[in-house]
Amino acid sequence: MNKDEEVKSAILEAAKRVFQKWGLNKTTMEDIAHEAGKGKSTLYYYFKSKDEIFELLVQVELSNIIHKAKSSTVDLISSKEKLKKYIETMLKEIKKSVSLYSLVSGEIKGNQEFIARTSKLLNDREKAIIIEILKEGHIAGEFNYIKDTEINKFASVIVGMISGLSIYLFFDNDDNEMIDIATRVIAEGF
Repeated sequence: MNKDEEVKSAILEAAKRVFQKWGLNKTTMEDIAHEAGKGKSTLYYYFKSKDEIFELLVQVELSNIIHKAKSSTVDLISSKEKLKKYIETMLKEIKKSVSLYSLVSGEIKGNQEFIARTSKLLNDREKAIIIEILKEGHIAGEFNYIKDTEINKFASVIVGMISGLSIYLFFDNDDNEMIDIATRVIAEGF
């Protein structure tokens, strides 16, 4: 990591702590600078605003969630099990992340542009992973009900279902049994 990357990383870690404590609306660039042990001018050198910092922080968090979910499937052989584990891990990690940022989650619910950008980023990356799992399972005969030409559409449907469940979690629903049932339905059917 070079010096600029180290500074940006330190700023993001400080911002994470400040956003968790004060929320997005009450946090200022000065708060983040103070927490990071930097001057405001340093923050403005790397970021235009606290919103830009927050958006990058969300992208980093989503990347970490996706990485954890994909990593959770590595040792599994069955594609159905991989799909179930991926979905389960995604939902649990999203739920964990939402609880860490409970103040912020309430503040961004009305920001449709931010939600749309974030959803697109997440959905595109998830779809690629799910396509990979579905193709592998199709070749192995686990998903013999899926035609080659339908894999892309199946992946889109699964991503849509995960998104719907993520929104459900976003609004503070804490029903683990419902998450387990939804995971089984998505991965195995009815």
